[in-house]
Amino acid sequence: MDGVIVMGEINPSLYPEIQEFGSLSSAVAYEANSRGLDLGRICSQAEAGAGLIYTAQMESSRGKIQVWLAESDRAFFVGIQEGRFVWAEGATSDLATLVAASAAWRDGMPVVEFAENFSFMALTRLAAAREAGDPIPTQWDWLLNSDIFEEERPLVAAVHADGRFRRLFPNLSHGVLRLSVNLGMQGSREIHIIPLGGGLYRVEDTALPGSQATVGGLNEAVEAAGELLDRGQGFEG
Repeated sequence: MDGVIVMGEINPSLYPEIQEFGSLSSAVAYEANSRGLDLGRICSQAEAGAGLIYTAQMESSRGKIQVWLAESDRAFFVGIQEGRFVWAEGATSDLATLVAASAAWRDGMPVVEFAENFSFMALTRLAAAREAGDPIPTQWDWLLNSDIFEEERPLVAAVHADGRFRRLFPNLSHGVLRLSVNLGMQGSREIHIIPLGGGLYRVEDTALPGSQATVGGLNEAVEAAGELLDRGQGFEG
């Protein structure tokens, strides 16, 4: 959310609710109470400083609803995030709309219906697939077909063609193919295939210390990754 928060530089005249109630979290709580909506515990995202006044956060069964303020224009920026997974992001100038959207999300409104009812919120690419229970095929399809991964496509295609990896969640970062056993959640086991240039690859398993190996050739890298996957059975955290 570019340009959202530089604490201490918020124009308070844009937010009379915060001037009246003392903080964004208090203003959100008042708006929710006045409309009979349950947002649970509403708190600031910060423990000290300007963040105490200019941020708010609510919990839901599908992650945290976090709110920030724009600086020079009136806007409430919203992000809904569960661990490292972002469900949706958006911005609105209307506090009542923000509160209604937060209540609907907490009440479990399906993601597509949520985006239709609150058009200021944009779902992330995997939100609907995650709700359906299996974002992995959608992620593989994106990596295999999106033009932005054309350079890495031979690596992704070779790994996907080996059926052992299709149950893992794939991601590309700086040319490195990361295969996660737990949807890319922080700290989960991952197998990495790292192109080194000159036809060389480094393969490693984050659950197996000392597992790094350098091999020559794409097929050899896929096979080495498969061996690590088999060796690491039982380290599925």
